[in-house]
Amino acid sequence: MSKLTLEKTIREELHKLNDIIDVKILKGLPYKREALRHRFLLSRLSDMHRLKKFNSNWLKRAINVMATFVL
Repeated sequence: MSKLTLEKTIREELHKLNDIIDVKILKGLPYKREALRHRFLLSRLSDMHRLKKFNSNWLKRAINVMATFVL
């Protein structure tokens, strides 16, 4: 599964969970299980973005270090 497809799937599931949580709040039902799943999915989504940012910054830093030694 590509990262783009994974991100789209996570966002769709988050949207569904938000709807379920909203309905449960209106009915006065507990929604602890859905809230835990929501938090887990948000953390996976932020990890995906954090990893992407780390990789791009790492490459830039490595190039700068190499340029320092070459010059």
